[in-house]
Amino acid sequence: MKCSVVLVLLSYSVLGLTAIPVRAQETSPETKTLVVKPGNDFRAALEKGVRLKAPGQPITAKLIEPVYAGEDLAIPVGSTIKGHVAAISTAPMRMRAGRLLSGDFTPPKTAHVTFDQLVLSDGTTLPIHSDSAVGLGRVANSRYLPKAQRPGVRQKLKGAMAPLREPNKLQRLGEAVVTSLPYHPEYIDQGTVFDTALLEPLTVLVPVQPNPASLQASDYLHLHLLTPINSSTSTAGSQIEAIVSQPYYQADHQLLYPAGTRITGTVRKASSAGWMKKNGSIVFAFRSIQMPDGTTRDIHSTVGGIQAQSSEGLDVGKEGEIKATTSTFARVLAPVSLIGPSRAVADSTLQKTAWSRSGEGRKGFGLLGAGAAQASVGTAIGFGYFGAAKRLCDAFITKGSNVELPAHTPIFLRLDSNDPSVSLATR
Repeated sequence: MKCSVVLVLLSYSVLGLTAIPVRAQETSPETKTLVVKPGNDFRAALEKGVRLKAPGQPITAKLIEPVYAGEDLAIPVGSTIKGHVAAISTAPMRMRAGRLLSGDFTPPKTAHVTFDQLVLSDGTTLPIHSDSAVGLGRVANSRYLPKAQRPGVRQKLKGAMAPLREPNKLQRLGEAVVTSLPYHPEYIDQGTVFDTALLEPLTVLVPVQPNPASLQASDYLHLHLLTPINSSTSTAGSQIEAIVSQPYYQADHQLLYPAGTRITGTVRKASSAGWMKKNGSIVFAFRSIQMPDGTTRDIHSTVGGIQAQSSEGLDVGKEGEIKATTSTFARVLAPVSLIGPSRAVADSTLQKTAWSRSGEGRKGFGLLGAGAAQASVGTAIGFGYFGAAKRLCDAFITKGSNVELPAHTPIFLRLDSNDPSVSLATR
């Protein structure tokens, strides 16, 4: 009896052990191999600021845009790319006038970063060969919206305050204090965006999607510029080229343009910036798209938005015109800065504390001005007028800004309702 019981227990144990790998094999997701071709670019941002020291120091960033291979998602948002500082360049003296007039004597440095590793969400590390990239600073979306859909003052203020709610507040505060010194180390700020182009094909394993055509139809065709555009150097008729960065589906979930599709267009009009804060503008349009099978189609489209550095302040019009803008807040603040020194001149009995003197001096010449302003009330007033003159000059007199769209700039293209390629695909 005991022998039979032991045999039964052993048989169940053997069956249980043999069933474990079978069950694991049954529940493991199916995968397929995707090849990300050269020319695709990774757009990644630093999650934490880095002090720029020397070539070779490690850099880590996270993707803020997905990478597609045709209609399949190859690399999702949030994947990590790792690299290093390949070189550090210093801006020439002629480009440092603004910083010198503000009391900052640190030569501005630019880090050239090369990424060589891709870390997926499951921890898999893949080697990549990419081009060197330069940080763009923070980026923001600029899209045309009808007047009824434009954000109000409260929404604009909320968006402007968003960086203050990001993590690593103490580190960013410390960096701000250090960079206010007349001579200080340079940092690659948190949120700095890098666009790095893939130089060699990358093979990845991804789970098989049960129904990839179930993706939502997009209001915009997402592109990445291949040809840099500048309102001061680009001329009407110049040819430009871009690449589709995300698959574009119609309302019926039919794939129209897979990622990697090439699209060409021309610059229609370009206006260079001028003095008295005359800002530049540019209009371009895409009219031809080359399908993966080699055929070419005509398209009717309008630029509906772009993603560029938030400091540039670009605005997109209804007809696709992209204009550089001057901050309204800066124009209002410039005349207001005259109030402080003017009150001190008008009322000689007005007492100037050490704090108020340092405030006037800092407006004119940074921390050095704040220290020098402690010498006398007259010195503080002089620095205050100097700072006000700089703000007035920057807001109303100096040369305006040009529209600069480097390679890899994301473009949001709005296809017209009478686009022939759409009607052709639905037949």
